[in-house]
Amino acid sequence: MPARFLGYVERSDLEPIKLYLDSHNLGINKYRVKSGVGESQCFGIVSKRSQPPDLSRQSWLHPELHFLLMQFSEKYVKPYISFTSIQVNKNYVCIPHKDTGNTGESYIVAFGNYSGGQLCIEDADYNIERRGLLFDGSEHLHWTKQWSGIRYSIVFHTLKPRFPIVRPLGTYAAVKIDNIWKIHYLDDNGDPQYLWKNNGLPHPLKVRVKID
Repeated sequence: MPARFLGYVERSDLEPIKLYLDSHNLGINKYRVKSGVGESQCFGIVSKRSQPPDLSRQSWLHPELHFLLMQFSEKYVKPYISFTSIQVNKNYVCIPHKDTGNTGESYIVAFGNYSGGQLCIEDADYNIERRGLLFDGSEHLHWTKQWSGIRYSIVFHTLKPRFPIVRPLGTYAAVKIDNIWKIHYLDDNGDPQYLWKNNGLPHPLKVRVKID
């Protein structure tokens, strides 16, 4: 079988994530237009064009959501697989594709107020509404069926990097300091550093000179 269910997810464990997504617009990811349409952003470790993979901009723009996703993973994901990254989708209509940038099994679960929206993997349909599913999206063609309502999904997966990762995902931690959520990590000298919307990692294209 191309996938296997891991059981139901408690509604209370998804509610904090849903509440955050209900009140925040993550925006359209222009790099995912070939695999679908809708809001879709990646947290955790992401590729940085010609630079080594490092923490996603979304993680330090939304450190509270980063915290909630990692908290969820402790109970539902880490007992089964390791991962580097988390895709967060809102009403993302996934067209048939393979996750060529990933490797190994992924964990996916959907939630929200919707009907329909089964995940199709090869020739089988899976109802993943509050049901954790393991599947290898890098090996198996997959897409979503139509639905009505608001449908969220989160996918924990492992990046297949072209370059060594700067720091493992586990070295970054979301913390709340003076009522502000930030991402904490130790730099190469062992000194604590903090990332949030006012102090993020440099953009990989920030110093690039455009050539006409």
